[in-house]
Order: sequence, then C-alpha cells, then structure tokens
Amino acid sequence: MQSQHCAQDPALLSVLTSVPAPSGCRAKVKYAFASRTVQKCLHRQPAPRHGHMCCSASSTTLATCSGDKQNKSFADQDIFLIAGAGIAGLAMAAALIKVGVPCKVLERDPGPRKGGSAIGLWPNAFRALDALGVADSLRQKHPLISRVELCTDDGNTLKAFSLDECQGAPHEFRGVKRSTLLEALQSIVPESCIEYNAAIHSVETDQNGAIVHLENGKKLRARCVIGADGANSRVARALSVSKPNYAGYTAYRGVATMPNGLPIPGDTVRQTWGKGVRSGMYPISDTELYWFTVFNAPEDSAFVAVEDRQSDALKFLPGWKGGIYEAVQSTSPDNISRSKLTDRWPPIGKGFSKGAVTLAGDAAHPMTPNLGQGGCTALEDAVILARKMNALLHPSQAKGERQHSLRSVATSDLIQVLREYENERKSRTRLITVRSNLMGQALQIPFAPVCSLRNFVVRNIYSPRHFLDHANYDCGQLT
Repeated sequence: MQSQHCAQDPALLSVLTSVPAPSGCRAKVKYAFASRTVQKCLHRQPAPRHGHMCCSASSTTLATCSGDKQNKSFADQDIFLIAGAGIAGLAMAAALIKVGVPCKVLERDPGPRKGGSAIGLWPNAFRALDALGVADSLRQKHPLISRVELCTDDGNTLKAFSLDECQGAPHEFRGVKRSTLLEALQSIVPESCIEYNAAIHSVETDQNGAIVHLENGKKLRARCVIGADGANSRVARALSVSKPNYAGYTAYRGVATMPNGLPIPGDTVRQTWGKGVRSGMYPISDTELYWFTVFNAPEDSAFVAVEDRQSDALKFLPGWKGGIYEAVQSTSPDNISRSKLTDRWPPIGKGFSKGAVTLAGDAAHPMTPNLGQGGCTALEDAVILARKMNALLHPSQAKGERQHSLRSVATSDLIQVLREYENERKSRTRLITVRSNLMGQALQIPFAPVCSLRNFVVRNIYSPRHFLDHANYDCGQLT
C-alpha cells in the first residue's frame, strides 16, 4: 500500500462500533497515547540566493510540473517534492497539480508499481476521487457493492443488511484493484512529474524549505517535502516519528480468478468470523474476487515463501463454509501477499511534521485495515492539503487580494498551512486509528465464550445504522 495498510480488506469489523469497549481498554488507550519527545535532529542550511531552488553540485536538473506538462529546470522555480508513487503520493501530486502547485514525485522503484491485490473504496474515498476527476473511470470498471453479510465459519448468517440502512445513505462501495487505482491516478500526473530510481536517504529543513538527500548522491532543494512513502517512511524517520506497532495479527490477501462463477452474490461483501481467525471477500469484477484472511501470529513468525502461501493460508480455514476456502484455492501463490498489520496511535500534543516537511497516507497515520480506511484517508489527505494550498495561492478575488505564485509565498505562511493541514488530519484520523485497533482486538480473541457472546450481540442486538459513520466525511472539491 504503498504500504501494507492501504489494503482495505477487513472493513466490516466496524460492526462493533456501537458496542462499548471492555474494561481495561481505557488504560491501553492512555498508554498508547503517551507521546515521545521528538528529537531535534534537523540541521540549518544556508538559504539559496534569490530564493531559487538548487540542485547538487552536479549539473543534474529535474523537471517541475504545475499541470502544463512543460519541462523546466529544477532551479528555475519552487517545487514540492513528494516521496513515494503509491496511492498517497500520486493522489497528492494529482491534487496539487490541479491547483497549480509545481511538484515532483520521487519513487524508489525503477518504474510504476504493479503489485498489490485490491482496495475497498468507501463513500469518503469516492468523494476524494470525484474531486481529483478519476472516480467515473473506476465506477465503469468495478461493480457497486450494496449488501453486507456477517457469517460464522460454519456458514450461518449472523446479520445481513443493505448499506442504505446505514446513516447518511445512499452509500457507494466498490472493490478496485490496486494497480487499476494507481493507473487512474497516474493518468492525471504528467510523466515528467515522476522520477524513478530516486530513493530518499534523508531529509532536513532550513529557513527556505527543505533539502532531500537521495541514495544516489543527489541533493535536491524544495519549498516543501511530503512523505507519502508508507508506514516505514524514510521521511517520517527523519522527523523522528515513531515506528508503527505490530497489532498482533497477520493477513493473507489475494485476488481469485473464478470464471465459472463467484461463491457470493455480485453485490455483496461477506465477512466470516471464527475463533482468532476471520476472513472476508467481495467481487471486483464478474470473474474476480478479492479475499483476505487474518490470524493471530507472533511478530517474529517465520518467513513463508511465495510458493507456500496458498497452503499456509488454507491451514487457517479448515472446514470453513461460505466460499473463502474455494477463493483461496482459486488464487495462484504468486498472487497472494502476506503482511503483518501495524498501526501508530497519534500522541496527543505531538505532530507528524517539522518546518516545511510533512507526511501523508500511511506515513502520517498508519492504521490497521479493520475499518477499511487506510487508503481512503490517504485520498482525503491529498484533497485537504491541495485545498489549503489553493486558498493560499488564490485568495478570494472578491476581497481584492492578488494571487500568488509559490515563489512569492513566505515560508512562514507555507508552514502555517502545513500545520493547519496536519491538525485537521490528526483530528480526523486519530479516532479511526484507535477504533480500528480496538475492533481488531475484539474480533481476534480466540476464546470460544467471548466469540459466542460476540455472535449473540451481532445476531440479536446490533443495528447497522452507524456502520459507516467513519465514512460519512466529505473532503470537499478542488474547483
């Protein structure tokens, strides 16, 4: 996803959002929110002459982009550098270009990313994609999912409901291949705005912006650096942001090709719960089915070779009903991924940025996929920051204020916009991160009595009215 958290697979764990947290969770929350002191490891650098951007001592130049697809010398104008050409990075570039901010995406891989399984896009994600102008192309390729089934591993249905029963209806949910989403985002980012084989080594700030050091020895100056390079972000490391914590469970994910028919209705997402193991699946086309299975495992569990992933995933699902076993059997081992699920709870009073360096997506707010919001909130990040930059560069003409170029914007004003963005995104993602973590803990409990109680509550008490409260968010438009 970009990082492991962008997979939006166990989205249905939000069924417990209306169930009070068990005793003892309050202490855990307080502990997880305890903040670490951010190390002051960033160095001052002399300001470039005349406020221009500068390259390393070599004559290497980079093209800058502001939507016109014209190449210009990197030293000729100010620029935003974005680390990572995953979902968060490409969405951020697309949004900034849309409002006239010149930017460059730095990607460590030698070419566009092709891997990954699928991602569930909830209503808040489609609002962001509408703002970027790529939602309709995805709607044409992927079916609308309108029903939810919650089942036990022996095939019994605990609860089935329509998404329109949830507050804020109508709702839109579609499963999309990660590669398809990346292609849609890349289609609106000029090729000259993406630099491949550009792995970041370190980042530092100065009074005019930031300096990026690449592993190939290049040194690039920018007005702003945005780390969108995943949960294990190099940019986050430069800001002394703590590493994500292992949640205690691991996931297998894959896309099954089933030309003879899917084991679930074409408009349905189904999740099946066992004891310490759960699974889920939904269609992404007439013949393709995204699936996942999540199981408890120690953090230092043994590495599983690619050729052994299918058999290892199946061993957690013996005798399971509902189609998940067949879906895993229909997936070639090289199309199955395995990842440890992690998150980081934002400490109260501490941020994820410094000076003109900030973060987006999993680099900023890594979360477990239990609410299906990692990739969705990354798309929100892009639109929110671009809207704030648009307001800075293009003030209301009704007030007689002149428009600004990025070069004419004071660094202090730019930093103020980044702090506003950071504060807004922390407020939005903090509760989602904590809530997702607690949902995962509740549903990964392997004890039969607790599972029986959970099933009783869902079957007899639970109402889906608030199932999608976290997705009832509108990031706004860019024009």
